[in-house]
Amino acid sequence: MWRRLGGCILLGLLVCAGLHYGPQLDTLWPRPTAPLSRDIADTSELQIALARRGFSPGSIDGVRGAQTRLALQAYQRAAQLPASGELDAATSASLKIQMPVYRQRRLSQQDFMQIGPKPNSWRARGTLPRMHYNSILEMVAEQALSDPDFIAALNPQLDWQQLRAGSHIRIPDLAPYRIEQPAAYIQIQLSSRTLRVFDTAHQLLFHCPVSIARRVEKRPRGELRVKVLVEEPNYTFNPAILSASAQREGIRHKFIIQPGPNNPVGSAWIGLNRPSYGIHGTPEPEQVGRSESSGCFRLANWNAHTVLDAAWVNMPVHVQP
Repeated sequence: MWRRLGGCILLGLLVCAGLHYGPQLDTLWPRPTAPLSRDIADTSELQIALARRGFSPGSIDGVRGAQTRLALQAYQRAAQLPASGELDAATSASLKIQMPVYRQRRLSQQDFMQIGPKPNSWRARGTLPRMHYNSILEMVAEQALSDPDFIAALNPQLDWQQLRAGSHIRIPDLAPYRIEQPAAYIQIQLSSRTLRVFDTAHQLLFHCPVSIARRVEKRPRGELRVKVLVEEPNYTFNPAILSASAQREGIRHKFIIQPGPNNPVGSAWIGLNRPSYGIHGTPEPEQVGRSESSGCFRLANWNAHTVLDAAWVNMPVHVQP
């Protein structure tokens, strides 16, 4: 179960979106029937196998990029294998994909009630009762821990504008990872843009990519502490912080943007003991793993929930170069 602390107001957050689980899953497939290339199919299976073990490569996309390599290296170290970052024979024998790899998602009428366009202006976003998903594709991809382009490639027969309640979509058989053992501390490595959770014996419990501040001087280092844990946070637009956007739109006062999938800080907030800094989700999980935030540490929403569920107030967060 997610930790539920409500959507308390977060004042002065940096622009560092939300997530609703509970899809209807019924029919299972061992492998996709869509015309994926062999390399994409093999890589996506590797990514799914890693994510199931708690070594997240970020969004499942079938691309053997840097974050997939780092996740594989983390798995290899945990399994006491040579950390080559390559799927060698020993790693392949250890890391086996469990069937089924894919399953079917049936859309409900409630799913369509979670869809709504995201306004371009901050002022307009502040008038909405909730920051909904932009589209069915965005919703399904996020719930499947996947890149929307990958979900579209898995379902080439679908017209995404014509879907209705009862329509079926093929997705990876994958759920957000749960850390079962008590967690002792979080480690963020700036150079690799990775976040890891360890137990008291320094055993790795979870690994995922993280985005960091684009400006070096905005990147904190050393030991921080968890100060607050919030599921489904709202967001305070502060013109003193987002001065360029505020000037462009003529905004002079703070206002609240409600929770939801496209909330600027995602669907989970882990506040740190440095003003306006936190570990949180993002409405753009495909961008995670880059240097792009204003200071906070961004995770894919599903990974932010994994960390939120394992974290505790005053938990150490070690930020390393």
